[in-house]
Amino acid sequence: MRKIRVIFDYFQEKRMATLQSRLVTSEMMQAGQRPTLFTGGACNIQTAEGPIRNPGRDPLAAWLDEMGLFYFDPQIHPTTHGRDYVWEIDGPREKQAREEARLRVYEITPTTIAAISMMEIMDDACHGRVTIVWFNEGRTFAPLGLGTRDEFQNNATLRQQIGETAYSHLLAYINAGRQLRGEIATLLADYPHITFVDSLDELKAHIFSLRHWLKTDQPSYK
Repeated sequence: MRKIRVIFDYFQEKRMATLQSRLVTSEMMQAGQRPTLFTGGACNIQTAEGPIRNPGRDPLAAWLDEMGLFYFDPQIHPTTHGRDYVWEIDGPREKQAREEARLRVYEITPTTIAAISMMEIMDDACHGRVTIVWFNEGRTFAPLGLGTRDEFQNNATLRQQIGETAYSHLLAYINAGRQLRGEIATLLADYPHITFVDSLDELKAHIFSLRHWLKTDQPSYK
């Protein structure tokens, strides 16, 4: 039994080592390649040291590589793309990928407000585009250093440090992030082409259920 397990692990590791990334870059799109999925949503996370790359979609990307599904992720970063986001190059390709991909996935996290993503999701809903909204612990909004609304309201030390004006603006910011998350789920509840999921496993299961449709040239989702 142990020998069989060792052999299995060997071939599994060998298969994963030869697995190619299915990430489609802006340069690849300019050359004519098209992604099957658009994987957007949370990008830069604001920290005390400045914005950092959001790693939340990395497990999804690894799974899409394994599934052989090509995807465009607008979080352009030196670790994945070899450079930072360049608006003149990536802006048009991001819009094209979002509009032309067969499936759109938006990751909503608790640490970014996701206002632009919400606008993109509403635009997709209006145009009948098949979309999955993935709440990656993102049903709540808790920016780093501020916390949830209750945590922020109970932080008397911070309130004293920043003053009433800044405190009021930050409270409004946190409330806006909370309300966006609740409103979009309510507003789009009756749209059959918009799906809301709350875990990576649920997301992968839904994409897997669409795998045959994703790999065909059908003009519309049935």
